[in-house]
Amino acid sequence: MFRCSLRKLAGIVFSLAAAASLASPATAAAATAVNGGDAMYTVSPGPGREPYYCSAGFAILVKDVRYILTAGHCTEHGLDWKDIGANGDTHFPGTDYGRVHDPSGSAHAQVDLYNGSTQRILRAGTPRVGQVVCKSGMTTKKTCGKVLGLNQTVNYGDGKLVVGTIATDIPVGEGDSGGPLFYAGVGYGVLSGGNSQVSFFQPLPPVLAAYGATLA
Repeated sequence: MFRCSLRKLAGIVFSLAAAASLASPATAAAATAVNGGDAMYTVSPGPGREPYYCSAGFAILVKDVRYILTAGHCTEHGLDWKDIGANGDTHFPGTDYGRVHDPSGSAHAQVDLYNGSTQRILRAGTPRVGQVVCKSGMTTKKTCGKVLGLNQTVNYGDGKLVVGTIATDIPVGEGDSGGPLFYAGVGYGVLSGGNSQVSFFQPLPPVLAAYGATLA
């Protein structure tokens, strides 16, 4: 269950659960092409080797090598992701992003709209407060809402802070972590955590800059 105590969105949010999942999804990620919002599956390296699910974010290129961008708290847990590839790296806490090697093909960065179609993502951007945005994820599929604030700090407990996030009123569930925030052809971020009332996204532009990456 997701929990959140909100301080007027003044820049600090406490006690928020990350939106990764140990539960089985209805469907697994496709073997030949991975779109934003599709399910990703791996196995935890910890005791019990639990199955672990997150959602794909954006297809990116770093020096002509293709990766799937997702949440860093997802890539810190797994090894190889079934039908996708091996972890590239992880950045969590502080920020919340990581990449997974994706040799599946050379398709453009697209988001699964869960209605039989996809949305191509042409560029990265920063949304405005009050703007309508959407997210895609394996659990809650495509849902939309509004931006509540920028540059928000989330505390996941045990000293794990994520700073500079985009806050929205889009409801999210377990397994949605890493899924893309977007509107039309613009990508804004990947899901860090949230609940049924508020969600927080790692912004996309600084991640692309850190990797020296472009959208695929």
